[in-house]
Amino acid sequence: MFRNLLIGPVCLLLSVAAMAQDHCDSVLISQDTTIFVGQSVNLHSHNLFEYLWQPETAFVNPYDSNQTVSPTETTTYHITGRYISGNIVTNGDFQSGNTGFTSGYSYYTTNSNTWGIIGQEGTYTINTNSSNVHNNFGNYPCLDHTSGNGTGKCMYVNGAGTANTTVWQQVIPVVPHTDYIFITWVASLSPNTTSSSSELARLQFSINGATIGNIFTAPTATAQWQQFYEIWNSGNSSSATIRILNQNTVNSGNDFALDDISFCPMYPCDDSVTVEVLVPLYAFPDTIVACIGASETVLPLDNDTIDAFCTAEGPIEPEIVQYPTYAQVSVTGVANEVFNFQFSNDFVGEDTLLYRICCANSCDTAAVILISKGYTSEFSDTACVQYSWNGYNYSTTGDYEQHLNAQDGCDSTVTLHLEIINPTIAIVSHNPDFCATHETVLEVESDFEHFDWSTGDTTTFLEVTEPGVYSVTGSNKFCDGRANFTIDNCELMVYLPNVITPTRSDGVNDCLSIPEAVRPEIQAFEIMIFDRWGEIIFATTDVNFVWDGTNGKGKLVTNAVYNYLMHYTPPTGKPVTKRGTITVL
Repeated sequence: MFRNLLIGPVCLLLSVAAMAQDHCDSVLISQDTTIFVGQSVNLHSHNLFEYLWQPETAFVNPYDSNQTVSPTETTTYHITGRYISGNIVTNGDFQSGNTGFTSGYSYYTTNSNTWGIIGQEGTYTINTNSSNVHNNFGNYPCLDHTSGNGTGKCMYVNGAGTANTTVWQQVIPVVPHTDYIFITWVASLSPNTTSSSSELARLQFSINGATIGNIFTAPTATAQWQQFYEIWNSGNSSSATIRILNQNTVNSGNDFALDDISFCPMYPCDDSVTVEVLVPLYAFPDTIVACIGASETVLPLDNDTIDAFCTAEGPIEPEIVQYPTYAQVSVTGVANEVFNFQFSNDFVGEDTLLYRICCANSCDTAAVILISKGYTSEFSDTACVQYSWNGYNYSTTGDYEQHLNAQDGCDSTVTLHLEIINPTIAIVSHNPDFCATHETVLEVESDFEHFDWSTGDTTTFLEVTEPGVYSVTGSNKFCDGRANFTIDNCELMVYLPNVITPTRSDGVNDCLSIPEAVRPEIQAFEIMIFDRWGEIIFATTDVNFVWDGTNGKGKLVTNAVYNYLMHYTPPTGKPVTKRGTITVL
């Protein structure tokens, strides 16, 4: 059964080159840690399709990726799940156009009838906006799911009136006895679908001839993408023939779009993290408040609680379990009972020293909390566009100083050396007159270090031979930016000669007609020919017309000059009007 859980295009974002033995690297973000009893610790896991923490009784919901635990004793927690590897569907986002798959539907790029490119049932096209493909889709435009901004492509389908017709099919090599997850996004196109669910597309998936999941109905709301997925095990198969069918045969409203089709292997993963719990017999914290570069002394054995705990033999020397980060510590005294602290000049905030005191009865673990509120320091940082620090926002490069007040009288002055990066990115064409050569090279002008084109290229140059919208994303370790470049469809040039010679009967330039090479690209056409008195002697809307120079009475008049008025619509959809003269010799 298909589940609508919005799991995201997870298999599109992970490395396809990952091998089974290292699929589970970095599944668990949390590291082994030590806490005192009564404290809590956060456990973080990611990059799995599903999660199960154990022991399950330690969690309110053991299926969440992130957990908070408060163990009373040292505990090892295990996380298991399944890792989704890279997408192995070819052209699943349709950015490469009508390639990588097969279909029982008819593919059109120009109008199939007066309703548009997919005006007929059982047709499809690859485009960036549903408004471009059918006259009825203009009020509810559906953009692709990948980008959602009209720069990407998806598959637009006019449902066939015959059931069991393949909408999309692809054969993919698979590893036997491996789980795979199949994901696709579907949107309804027709504005009439909101009135009756019986008109909606009813899609069915199958792999190697066997259906997976139940038939599911496309979304009721028009132009709203909805995700469906199902998990499949390859068994003994070494290939998967994935097929999408539309079982609804209603002509009206049975229109839909497909995008971001993914098929990804899944691998079992497990990891573990250990939380060590320190259980002190006596709570014995000492607090130190120090200013810049200060020296302090603590006597951990100078406590009546410890004296009462230990026998007449007396305590042995304290043992430091964990040293602080921002202070140098030395141990002196007859029984090493004195801790001497020397704070560094860049000590920030709080720090902790853990120590253990043992005597004849047993051992006691205690914590010394170190606090420094007075210091003068400086640090450097880099940010993209804006940097937030202690309630202030900075948007330009420079040195910024803040003065912090402390109750103990040790005020703090901190200087921030900040670099703000405002990278720009633009695309330029090396051939401004694309329509003359039908080729150009697009170049990125930017300070970014890495580039990703919408075509999948990662260079600073891109060779282009087709009109369209080309986008590039630039990035570095701080920022990213995006730029688009549009190459418009070239205007269709329709040429007519200004002289015809029907009297010569030599088969050369005897008649007036539209060149055969451009006729298929003309979407609408009309021509009228006038004599010198302004009367129409010839008119037609047939782009395949032939005029032999005769007037409206069928008479050929030579050495005459005629005017013509021609209207035609090229693939760009923008009507063109041309006027001229024709001399008949």
